[in-house]
Amino acid sequence: MANILETKALTKRFGGIVANHGINLAIEQGKTTGLIGPNGSGKTTFINQISGIFPPTSGSILFRGEDISRKPACEIASMGIARTFQRIQLFNHLNVVENVLVSRCKFMSASALDVALGTAKVRHEEKAQFDKAVEFLGIVGLDGDAWKLPSSLPYGKRRALEIARALALEPSLLLLDEPAAGMTKEEFVQILGIMDILKERKVTMLLVEHTMEFIRRAVDWVYVLNFGEVIAQGPFEEVEKDKAVITAYLGDEE
Repeated sequence: MANILETKALTKRFGGIVANHGINLAIEQGKTTGLIGPNGSGKTTFINQISGIFPPTSGSILFRGEDISRKPACEIASMGIARTFQRIQLFNHLNVVENVLVSRCKFMSASALDVALGTAKVRHEEKAQFDKAVEFLGIVGLDGDAWKLPSSLPYGKRRALEIARALALEPSLLLLDEPAAGMTKEEFVQILGIMDILKERKVTMLLVEHTMEFIRRAVDWVYVLNFGEVIAQGPFEEVEKDKAVITAYLGDEE
């Protein structure tokens, strides 16, 4: 299949600090690509550049062949790239289904006048979008929690809600930033189940993660960063045996 996203010599500097340097990376349509590396290796900086939070210092980001390197985050999201964050960011004053409905606003076509008058068109669209929101909650196992506030949910379910909200944008590319971080064993199994469902649905994903067991189970191809540069890439079972990768994670014992 064709690559949905490619970065070419992508570099990000913060003053004298080089967070990413010359990264060449490709994400294949319908596949799950992993991005791993020690703390401070530049993984989140990389995902922030793709999603438009940080503009690159140099290099380019091509999404479906179009250069998005200098586009704002809102435009990149509207083009079909959705993401989650290391720190969960939910609307805690809204209930679970309302959090997902926020992502469905872009699919509403009713005019402001229709909304003001409460026309049949508005009621029909609101019902349709509510049903879609519940559908996405079902994918992550939260359809039974639709009317709860996020603050009442355990940590793993709040992670799942953030994924559901991103999925509700119906993205062409989903960026997941450490979705398994800080989870209990039970929550870990649940999030792996969500990943299995997304893979079955051929959702294209870039997965940033520290947990090696999660990466082993979830990805089709993995890139390894160290000090902001790619030091290895390939299937996980090959990459985990690479001496440079072992040294980066465990230190050089020589």
